Amino acid sequence: MKKIILLLSLIILVSCAQEVDPTVNNMNDIFDSKDFTIEFVLDDSRTESMSFIEDIIVYKTAKETKRSTITFDEALLINDFIQSQFKLHDASNSEIPSIIILNTAKKVTLKIPKYEAAYSNLITKLEL
Repeated sequence: MKKIILLLSLIILVSCAQEVDPTVNNMNDIFDSKDFTIEFVLDDSRTESMSFIEDIIVYKTAKETKRSTITFDEALLINDFIQSQFKLHDASNSEIPSIIILNTAKKVTLKIPKYEAAYSNLITKLEL
């Protein structure tokens, strides 16, 4: 039941968000909401996500869903990862792979090629 509610929430979240330019201000607006999702579009058939609500993280892959409390250090790791990838965004890149950051109001797409190794390293550090 919880998975269905989470999936429905994610679908509603994606369908309602307005695509905005990938700027620091737009991304900070999303993060300030304290209720947002980061989708990692790795290839045509593989998308993973981290959803955040206050101090809870829900990590979803095709194989599993994990829910836990996020620590300050873990939040810093995720923040550092997003900042490092933001610098690599190029609007001329393909939409796949990409990192999508969204909440109910806004959606930012970072077009970043070859970020999977850095992402895998992040997942390992977070023990997800």
